[in-house]
Amino acid sequence: MFTEGKISILVPNLLSWDGKGLVTGGVERYVWQLIDLAREMGFVVDVHQNGDSDWQREVNGIVIRGYGLATISTEAALQEMHYCTEKVLYASILLNPAAYKSGSVVISHGVWWDSEGSTGDYISDMFHVCGKALQEAELVVSCDYNFLNVIRAVQPLLAQKIEVIPNFVDVNVFSPAPERDGDTVSILFPRRLDYCRGVDLFLQTGLEILAACPNVSLHLAVDRNYPHLNSQLERWLQQQEQRERIVYGSYSFERMPEVYRSADIVVIPTRFSEGTSFSCLEALASGCAVVSTDVGGLTNLIIDEYNGLLIPPAVEALKKALSRLISEPGLRQRLAKQARSTALAFSHRKWRSRWAEILTRIYGGRSCK
Repeated sequence: MFTEGKISILVPNLLSWDGKGLVTGGVERYVWQLIDLAREMGFVVDVHQNGDSDWQREVNGIVIRGYGLATISTEAALQEMHYCTEKVLYASILLNPAAYKSGSVVISHGVWWDSEGSTGDYISDMFHVCGKALQEAELVVSCDYNFLNVIRAVQPLLAQKIEVIPNFVDVNVFSPAPERDGDTVSILFPRRLDYCRGVDLFLQTGLEILAACPNVSLHLAVDRNYPHLNSQLERWLQQQEQRERIVYGSYSFERMPEVYRSADIVVIPTRFSEGTSFSCLEALASGCAVVSTDVGGLTNLIIDEYNGLLIPPAVEALKKALSRLISEPGLRQRLAKQARSTALAFSHRKWRSRWAEILTRIYGGRSCK
C-alpha cells in the first residue's frame, strides 16, 4: 500500500553496496540534505539503491533498501525499485530508467560527457539520456547553468523544463580563519581521489611547486570510497623527497571547516564532469584564495581575477597560477575577501527555500519556512 505524502528517492548508492558504510561525495551529501528538508516538510521518505544482495537498513530514521539484482543488471534493479514506489525523485539523471514515472523530478548534477575521451557516439547517447528525462519527467533540477545552456543550445524547447538551483554552503559553519601565517603557504586539495577531479594535475604541479618554494606545503584531504586508491597514493607519497611537507588525510565532514581554515590556497583542478562544486563553495566561504579550472559549473562560481583564478585543466596553467599566488600575498588576500563575499549568495537557506517550493508544487507537501 502506498502512503500519501511519501517520496521515494532513487539513488545509485547512498550506502555502500553491502549497506554497511556511508558513501561520501557531492551527490550523497545533496541527497541527505534533501531528505532532511522533505522530512521537515512532513513527507515520509525512503531510499532505494544498488546492493550486492537484497537488504534493508535504517540510518537516522530513514529506511534504505538495497537491490541485489543490481549485481546482474542495474537497469533491471531500477525497474524492480519502480514496483515498490509511487512518488519518485530521481537523485541522478544518470540512473536513466527505461521509463520515468509520471510526476517525477530528476536531478542533474552537471554535464558529465565533457571528458577528452568522449566520442561522438557517446555524446549523442548522453544527449538522448537528457532528452528522455526532459520529455518524460515533470521537471529536471540542475545544479548549474552549464547544463541548462548546453541543452538549450541543441533542444531549446526541452530546456524550458529545467530549473537551476545551484549548490549551497553553510556560511556559518565554513568561515575564514581569524588570521593566517604570513610566512608559510598551505595549498589544499579537498577532493575525491578521481581522475576527473584532477588529482594527478594537483600532484604533478604540487611537486614542482615544493621543489621551487621552500615555504610551501601541500595538504590532501581526500575520500576513502575506494581504499585501493588510498593505498596507491600512500605508497607514492612515501617515495617523495618532500614527503614531510605533504599533509595527507581523510576527514569527517565535521572536521572539514577546520581543514579549510588551515589553508591559504585551495585548488579545484577538475578535468570534466563538474557542477557547482561543494568543495569550491566551501573554499570560498572559508576565505581561501581559489584556483579553479574553467570546467562545468565552476564557471558559475569563479570570476577570474575577482574571487579566484580560473584556468584550463593543464599542469602549466596550474603551476603559473599557484606561483603567482605564492609570490603575491596581496593578490591572495584580495581574492580571499571577494571569495567570502561570493559564498554568501549560495546560502543553505536559499537552497532549502527553492527546493521546498518544488516539493510543494510537484509532490504536494507543506511549505517550509
